[in-house]
Amino acid sequence: MINKLSKQRTTNRKRKGKGVGSGLGKTAGRGHKGQKSRSGVAVRNFEGGQMPIYRKTPKRGFNSIKKLRSNNLSISLVSFNKFQDDSTIDMKTLVESGFLKKKDHKKNIKVIDSIQFKKKLQFKDFKFTPGAKKRIEDLGGSAS
Repeated sequence: MINKLSKQRTTNRKRKGKGVGSGLGKTAGRGHKGQKSRSGVAVRNFEGGQMPIYRKTPKRGFNSIKKLRSNNLSISLVSFNKFQDDSTIDMKTLVESGFLKKKDHKKNIKVIDSIQFKKKLQFKDFKFTPGAKKRIEDLGGSAS
């Protein structure tokens, strides 16, 4: 019966620390003392005391704080319905009416189309979507 068993395809793994006769007893292949002989040895980025690569290489790039703040502001045409007909809308008007905060007066404002917009207004110094520009001009206003 035992002579009919097929040969084992892989060799058994060496069991560390299981007696002197195993060849991996006592210190189990770790040598004597020192940091690497202890458990939990893996010290990340430690290169044996030499200057580590992450400290050798220079810092690259710079992340500007200002970059996080967007300088663009989109406003829908329907928001301008509260203004009187034939009035001129510019940055100064928007700040005075409380529509924009004073700090936003340097932002790039883009006016976006809205179906509910029904006023004849003159816009100065804004950017417009093609649909918004067409709607303003169709109602008799001007967009520049």
